Amino acid sequence: MNLTEYSQVSTNVYEPIQNWNQRDLGLLTGERGMYRLAHFWQYALVCSGFQVFNLDCAIRFNPFTIAEETRKQNLQPEPFLEQIRVQRAFTPYQILDAIQIILNTKEENTIYFLLAPCKQFLDGDVKEDEGLFLLNLMLQLIKKFPGENVPLLIIESWTYSHKNFQNFFPKLLRTTQNLWELKTEEGLSRIRTRKTSITGV
Repeated sequence: MNLTEYSQVSTNVYEPIQNWNQRDLGLLTGERGMYRLAHFWQYALVCSGFQVFNLDCAIRFNPFTIAEETRKQNLQPEPFLEQIRVQRAFTPYQILDAIQIILNTKEENTIYFLLAPCKQFLDGDVKEDEGLFLLNLMLQLIKKFPGENVPLLIIESWTYSHKNFQNFFPKLLRTTQNLWELKTEEGLSRIRTRKTSITGV
């Protein structure tokens, strides 16, 4: 296995999804705007003939964002929304169970989005040691996706101050082959891409 790494900056917010090989793990992060951008990526994927499945861990999916984008193109939103499914999970155990089910089912022609997966593990009702243990369990499941040929895009903020997140997030970054960082300044969005491509496997 050979690893090649490069980074670049682009103002085309669709470029990452256009260049993604659907095998490598992808993570979109930033301070704000990531979840809205993820909706636009989902719209683009549906336009390309894919189905989309969202595991929404913090009520981040908004169907009106998809509808807004379709109407800009003078299209009816319903056919697009019919190709996008949403499952919500509100506890760490629900999230872990749902990820395991995704790995077991492996639906064809489907791109999976994991929206804000860390938030529930940082909840005050979850003991710190348990939360960190469960976060690491989630990471072990996430690592299995490329080997199972299940396309996965993770959308997560970098702004949590919880110490468990500070411990966990660098591990998540190292696990992904595609890291996209969204920055919005003065109304202009830029995406910094760090790609470590797996070759020779």
